[in-house]
Amino acid sequence: MRLKKILSFGLTMLSLALLVISCNMDYPGYKKTESGMYYKIYTKDNKDTTQVRVGSILTVHLKYGLKDSAFFDSKNSPEPIMLPVIESQYEGDFFEGVRMLRQGDSASFVLKAGNLFKTTFGQPELPEMLTDESDIYFEVRILKSQTQEEVDRDTEIRNMEMEKEEMAILEKYVMDNNIAVQPTTSGIYFIETKKGTGKAPETNGYVTAHYTVNLLGGQQLFNTRERGQAVDFKFGSQYENEGFMEVIGMMREGGRANAIVPSAMAFGAKGAGNIVPPFSTLYYDIEFIKVMSNEEFEARRAKEQEQKNAENARRQKEEPQLIEKYLKDNNITPTTILPSGLIYLEKQAGSGAKPVTGKKVKVHYTGTLIDGTKFDSSVDRGEPIEFVLGQNEVIEGWDLGIALMNVGGKATLIIPSSLAYKDRAQGRSIPPYSTLIFEVELVEAEK
Repeated sequence: MRLKKILSFGLTMLSLALLVISCNMDYPGYKKTESGMYYKIYTKDNKDTTQVRVGSILTVHLKYGLKDSAFFDSKNSPEPIMLPVIESQYEGDFFEGVRMLRQGDSASFVLKAGNLFKTTFGQPELPEMLTDESDIYFEVRILKSQTQEEVDRDTEIRNMEMEKEEMAILEKYVMDNNIAVQPTTSGIYFIETKKGTGKAPETNGYVTAHYTVNLLGGQQLFNTRERGQAVDFKFGSQYENEGFMEVIGMMREGGRANAIVPSAMAFGAKGAGNIVPPFSTLYYDIEFIKVMSNEEFEARRAKEQEQKNAENARRQKEEPQLIEKYLKDNNITPTTILPSGLIYLEKQAGSGAKPVTGKKVKVHYTGTLIDGTKFDSSVDRGEPIEFVLGQNEVIEGWDLGIALMNVGGKATLIIPSSLAYKDRAQGRSIPPYSTLIFEVELVEAEK
């Protein structure tokens, strides 16, 4: 918004008086804007004239929370955060605050939780401990204020440097390991360790393979053998990455090969989540097991599903007998058996409050399968789980069982699969139709 070129002295003084009110009793050391936001700019003698504007891309250190506790602190992140500056969404919002700053400034703002969470953060409700008028303190340091063009240019330069570093590491690895093969036109080093004599992969057909992938000369990222099962994928699809698929295209059934795949043919400048860093060369060990047509793949998948259904039916049928045997073998007399099938065995009566549906509870637990295999434990982690009772945040058997307890109480919950995960497996730890045994302690219950 363009200011008028001529302002009277009186109007200027009036505007400044409205803009800045210092030494407020509730916020000592803070000044107040006309819109009602309290702020404090710490940086003195900042000679940088780069002003933060709408459209600026900021690189910042950012911390916010209550006066004495932080909800978020970017210093706990590996890198500062980048933040685009937008038009204010309401008077006195965070973006109004940062537009008062220049590159190199540090400042503190006090914002009201209601507008902040509901408008800026887009949350339908406030966190439970806050009200609309709760004060949220922001600490921000502007490391850089750039245009989008400047950010793009910096990114391009950084990417060129990282790519150059990647190539230097790759060349050294090839030399140090006496790799004699020449790279393909795409830069992949294909090292065949066992020549396959079977079929070549067919376009849009399927391949079964075992493989391991590591960062070049370093950390293992994935291993199908450790998972205990080879993978099936469509040849020519987006599975894994372009370089992996090129390597598969050079192999035959029964073959095995190592391959060095530069990032340009793998996950590039972006990497892959928190697993593969940007500009990472990957090292593959691939065993090509089988080629399948679409028809063969569908037939095998149908057979596997049939076997899975039969196994699930068997487990479902046997579950009541296994529970009965467990109770008999362990000489267990249940305290309560609910109509739903939950078996409750009180170990220690609690003397505290009863949990209330819709309120938070904290519970320590150890979970095992009916054969004694432990799959999870908050006790081992040293931190109880917290959830809202009766809101389907946990399995149904937990909502039912914890409701029977008092704070300080301990119990065993024997939960049939119908109150747990039913026909759904949970990772490799919990098969379908598994009865779950939980040793639980009700630590806290919100009133």
